[in-house]
Amino acid sequence: MSSPLVTIIDYGVGNIASIAKMMQKAGARVELTDRPEAVLAAERLLLPGVGAFDACAKALQARQGLPEAIKERVIANGVPLLGICVGMQLLASGSEEGTCGGLGFIAGRARRFDFSELPANGALRVPHMSWSVIEPAPGSRLFPASTQPRRFYFVHSYHVVPEDSGNVAAWASYGVRFTAAVESDNIFGVQFHPEKSHSFGLDLFRRFIEL
Repeated sequence: MSSPLVTIIDYGVGNIASIAKMMQKAGARVELTDRPEAVLAAERLLLPGVGAFDACAKALQARQGLPEAIKERVIANGVPLLGICVGMQLLASGSEEGTCGGLGFIAGRARRFDFSELPANGALRVPHMSWSVIEPAPGSRLFPASTQPRRFYFVHSYHVVPEDSGNVAAWASYGVRFTAAVESDNIFGVQFHPEKSHSFGLDLFRRFIEL
């Protein structure tokens, strides 16, 4: 029996090489593509993203037919999709960082960290760039039901605020409690970088490819 195949959407944005290497270590075969026809045949999809929201959204839109192929494969065929960092934000409706729309899989928007009402806000800097322990939501398929603290590496200034709290797969805290991961049927997203999170990131990738 062959290893599961993960199709990484290569639209010129993201830590593609690091993600591919970690995914292979997790036991998957990997292909990189920006071709709609490859996306339409995918078994599992992964959407990376780093930098500014609009830059990522425009790069994705610039690949003719690619956003439409992602939506068809994910919505019509129920193929698992994992968004990472800005890739998770692209799953939402949009971001206050820019004017472009997201893919709209998760109702909600990405918002910038706001520490203005915290008494010690001067001690916190944006972006949030550190290891943080997450708090998985009950029943999440991305994270095991375990009392062991799970720590992941974050680098971000914006975080998704879903309209439906039922879409939150995990929380984390940085001055305020924020959404660290989302989940809706076959759609998953993580704000942190699994490919930089050692054994916890490896475990998350394994859970994704076993879906």
